[in-house]
Amino acid sequence: MDDYRDLVTVSLALLCAGVMLVAGQLYIEHRATDAAPKTIETPVQPGPPPMVSHTPRQKVSQSVDLAEKRPA
Repeated sequence: MDDYRDLVTVSLALLCAGVMLVAGQLYIEHRATDAAPKTIETPVQPGPPPMVSHTPRQKVSQSVDLAEKRPA
């Protein structure tokens, strides 16, 4: 570092590194606040509820029928 230009170059490099660190910190904090859990609302659909093709009772009775068909 014999010349004043070396000192200017080093100070500009340190200034650039400092600006990048501050900008990165602000970016991370901004993303953390935007990624906060939000409430999810279910859409309201007019009309009757959708039809279900099977009920839990049918599943239970089918499993019982299969158990009865197996040989002991």
